[in-house]
Amino acid sequence: MKTNLEIIQEFYETFNPDIIDPEVDWKLADGFPADGHYHGRKAVLEEWFPKLVAQFDDWKGVPDRLLDAGDAVVGLGHYQGRSKVTGKTFKVPFAHVWFMKDGRIIKLNHNVNTLMLHRAISPD
Repeated sequence: MKTNLEIIQEFYETFNPDIIDPEVDWKLADGFPADGHYHGRKAVLEEWFPKLVAQFDDWKGVPDRLLDAGDAVVGLGHYQGRSKVTGKTFKVPFAHVWFMKDGRIIKLNHNVNTLMLHRAISPD
C-alpha cells in the first residue's frame, strides 16, 4: 500500500482524478486565478480546473519538497508556465497542505504568492 506522501507525489505527476475524494474540500488562495472554495471532485474537475488551464500554456505544479505529516502531506514547490494573454513565463512558489483519508485527498489548503503570479500574467 502506498504512503500518503507517495500518493501525493503521484498526484503532482499525473493529476489522477481517482486520487481526489468525491467529497473533497478544495480551498484556493484568494487572488489566485480561478480562486474560490470548491466542494466535491466534480466541482474541482469541471469548474476549477478548466478555468485555470484556460488562462495558461504549459501550466505545471512542481513539488520541490514533500513533507509527511501523517494524515496530511505538505507540498512546497512552484508553479511554472506561460500566460496566454501576455505570453510571459513565470515561476511562482506555493505551499499546499493535502489532507488524506483512505488513500484519497479529502482537503486542500492552497497558498501561493499571488502578487508574483499577477505580475507575470498581467499586461504591462
